[in-house]
Amino acid sequence: MLVRDWMTRNPVTIGPDTPVQEAYRIFREYEIRHLPVVDNRGRLIGLVSDHDIGSLLFQRLGDDGPRELGTVEAVMTRNVICIHADEQMSKTALLLHNRKFGCLPVVGVNEELLGIITTNDMLEILIALLTDQEKVDEEDDDQALG
Repeated sequence: MLVRDWMTRNPVTIGPDTPVQEAYRIFREYEIRHLPVVDNRGRLIGLVSDHDIGSLLFQRLGDDGPRELGTVEAVMTRNVICIHADEQMSKTALLLHNRKFGCLPVVGVNEELLGIITTNDMLEILIALLTDQEKVDEEDDDQALG
């Protein structure tokens, strides 16, 4: 089972100069939790999560109300751990679990962003596998009875 078969292709992305308020709006509009940050050639340069934005919002709330939030470049994670489309999903699942990541960007040979794998994607795989196994179990039960 390969990453390319389960990744979300062409995920929503932002640039490093995207205002934090715009990133927040995108999270809400698309109901997502991670935004890859790409340069003008589509190469991954960072990752920002809804948690990053929430932490920033909390920090910037002052006694006189919210202060300037700036751009995502200030809060994005740099040097993001990535995977390639031909990786095995088992390796990806272990990486997500062991590192407690919410997602892994999928990049090509030139670091161009191809897709993203999230913990939600992993749950979809688990559901598919369990559903398939339950069907096999039911068929075995039917054959044993009849």
